[in-house]
Amino acid sequence: MENSYHKNYYKSITEGLTNSTFCIDSIDTSGELFFQEVNNLLLEIKKKNKRIYFFGNGASAAFANHMALDFSKNGKILSRSLSDSAMLTAISNDYSYDAAMVEFLKIEGVSSEDIVITISSSGNSPNIVNVLKHCKNNNLKSISLSGLKNNNSSIMLSNYSIYVPMKTYGMVECIHQIFLHLILDKLMEITEWNREGEQNMNAKDFKL
Repeated sequence: MENSYHKNYYKSITEGLTNSTFCIDSIDTSGELFFQEVNNLLLEIKKKNKRIYFFGNGASAAFANHMALDFSKNGKILSRSLSDSAMLTAISNDYSYDAAMVEFLKIEGVSSEDIVITISSSGNSPNIVNVLKHCKNNNLKSISLSGLKNNNSSIMLSNYSIYVPMKTYGMVECIHQIFLHLILDKLMEITEWNREGEQNMNAKDFKL
């Protein structure tokens, strides 16, 4: 059946990836330039032994945890996410949920040589917006991934922005995860398209 659900889903994922837009300091740029600049930034962070901070809510929080793991273990850049439930609830209780991520950055002593990455399907979650405002006001570098409406706050507030022009959360979330892995795999110089053997992440037979 030509118009089957799964084929339309595949098509929409492809369209979302192809039509996503990239900004550097609120100026539209090509994907080629965007990913090269982000890669250069991450290489500098790795060289200086600095850190990445990932933030998200709900499914995006799970992605933040996932990428903090992968960048730390595989990318060799120490990465953090606000995944400690005791820390999150304590800060939220003492300040507010909307302020918790910013307070976590303060506790961590984030510097201008680190980078903050936010993941938000709407790009307008108050705690995410507060993080990006904090970064902007304190000369901290930021990357945002957002979707749904093209006038969301994350695009305007972040130094580097990926916007996914899709209307549903599942699409935006899936495409965000692809972009996050693209950034990590480029850093690690991993390719799918010209290799013969499979990766093996087990320490005994490790092979990128």
